[in-house]
Amino acid sequence: MMTTTMSGNGVTASEEQMLWLERRGWVYQLLVDFLRREPRLSLVAQYRREGKLKGPVISGEGARMLKSYLDSIEERKLRQVCYEEADEYTRLFVGSQAVLPFTEGVFRARQEGLEALRQTSGLGTVYCECGVVFNKLHNERDDHMAIELEFMSVLADRMLVAGCVRNKCTELADMQLWFLESHLLQWAPAFAEALQREARTPLYQGLSVLMSEFLPRDLEMLRSWRTAQSRRTLIGS
Repeated sequence: MMTTTMSGNGVTASEEQMLWLERRGWVYQLLVDFLRREPRLSLVAQYRREGKLKGPVISGEGARMLKSYLDSIEERKLRQVCYEEADEYTRLFVGSQAVLPFTEGVFRARQEGLEALRQTSGLGTVYCECGVVFNKLHNERDDHMAIELEFMSVLADRMLVAGCVRNKCTELADMQLWFLESHLLQWAPAFAEALQREARTPLYQGLSVLMSEFLPRDLEMLRSWRTAQSRRTLIGS
């Protein structure tokens, strides 16, 4: 396995890790875009194009399902498909009759009790301390699924930009590891499982599988990368 150093004082990564670093933020953004609001025609068209350009980091059954579905939509039916997927988004996530809670606190409280609500109360402070400000289109709570995913997307992009500064990269990686372990992976797997069970359309079925596959893999890759940087620091290279 070839190893690449991004600069003399920067991080060291294998080719697989470099590809992951370059593309993981895109996967987070895809999840954000389709889980934050009803799918729009322009969004579906965008990911139909971009999905053909992405490689191993979005491999797996969920990615295959999404790509196959988006590629199969005939141009003349694209608008109607978007209407159908928008209706499904509303059924699943919007209003008092929504099938699934879209916030960490409420979702986890159903299984863990009210303590789960208290555990999410400080997320706004976490975002602020990291210098992340969201454009909340519908006054989303700080523990909204799309907000948590977008936080990871922002830090993933910052980590890529900071690649030549090892200390900054490891700091960003540590925050992402903490956030995945303390928040997203405390409820995203169960959320994805419930979404897979409840979704009636190919888009949200594919998104549920992609989420269930990608987030644990991202945690695994982050841990592996972080361990490699710590080892490099210890040997003084």
